[in-house]
Amino acid sequence: MVRWCARAGVICQRAAGVAGEVICEKRYGVRRMCSYYDIGLNLTDPMYRGVYNGKQYHESDVKEVLARASERGVKCALLTGSSLVESRDAVELAHSDELSGSGTQLKYTVGVHPCCVNEFANQDATIDNPSHDEALNQALGRKVWENPQQSHLKLRELYDLIEERLASKDARFGAVGEIGLDYDRFYYSGKEMQRIFFEEQLKLSCLISNPKMPLFLHMRNCCDDFVAIMKKFIDGFQDEEDRFGLASIAGVERPVFYKFDPERMFVTHSFTGSVGDLEKILALSPHSYIGMNGCSLKSEENIDCAEAVPIERLLLETDAPWCDIRRTHSSFRFLTGYEPPYRSVKRDKLSKVSQDDRLKTMVKGRNEPCTMEQVAIVVANVKNIPLKHLVETVWDNSCRVYGGVSTSG
Repeated sequence: MVRWCARAGVICQRAAGVAGEVICEKRYGVRRMCSYYDIGLNLTDPMYRGVYNGKQYHESDVKEVLARASERGVKCALLTGSSLVESRDAVELAHSDELSGSGTQLKYTVGVHPCCVNEFANQDATIDNPSHDEALNQALGRKVWENPQQSHLKLRELYDLIEERLASKDARFGAVGEIGLDYDRFYYSGKEMQRIFFEEQLKLSCLISNPKMPLFLHMRNCCDDFVAIMKKFIDGFQDEEDRFGLASIAGVERPVFYKFDPERMFVTHSFTGSVGDLEKILALSPHSYIGMNGCSLKSEENIDCAEAVPIERLLLETDAPWCDIRRTHSSFRFLTGYEPPYRSVKRDKLSKVSQDDRLKTMVKGRNEPCTMEQVAIVVANVKNIPLKHLVETVWDNSCRVYGGVSTSG
């Protein structure tokens, strides 16, 4: 049985051994599955090791997660570095021999997420470990500004890690990021800390040996501040003070003039703003792109943004293990006719699933890169364009920004 999903010509077909296969093209009886590039996969998250809120529920199933991704056409995934610790973990995962045969090529980013910038104050800050202390978070901004030495050492550590990866000519190094601002989650870090270390990391990105290195950016409920900071670097400015000693880290003379390379590309990922926000971000540069996932498609306003974003400036992602598409979201109606290819069980039930059935079994509430097809189907249907056209254009955009897929694996 063949069904056309909603109005964009997406085929959802059930055949022997194929559960809800999403086909980009069918000619002469030969199926060709769509190819996806997931630009936001948080594979370092403890959930993929079976740990939820600090408690172990099942063994690591990273291999099965990537096998499902490959089975659903995900040819490449960009692993998100959210802190110094997680950036190193992302590098290790991307180079893991154990994962190299998954069929999904892994790239990575290096940077400190706005929710993890307390790391620059020598705090234990990872994306799964919020401080839940807004007073502390607010005080840290003043503390590091008055006593910048510890932050200088952490910034040097970040610079050295980036330079190490660049010196190795590692084709899997995709971007500096995830960096930016998040005004929705001050229980992770305060506004002042976020602003300081968004700017300091952007400065570092201008001082590295490849100043064209793309950026992977985060923006939540902060568009005006985000755009103002980005515009500052696009226009260029001179830093007379150099409070955190970046000139000495990079071995350059003061004062330093900071300006993005005119060819630098950047993606504001997991976009959840308004159409007005979208227009401001795209107006920053012809090299400014938007990343969308399930969280980008929750509300009617989000749907308006998905319709408005030019396809040539769009990249897609899952932001897994978060940002799945749910029945309560405005996007769900655009999945009419789609049937999930895998069953889901609660996290405490996965260990009871037989080895033979593990590949076919996801964990409820934990998103995976294999759901890329859902994001693509929704966006294609919102835009009323063929899935094949959307997917191929987005693939080209993703390769242009973050690098193509190596034929040598």
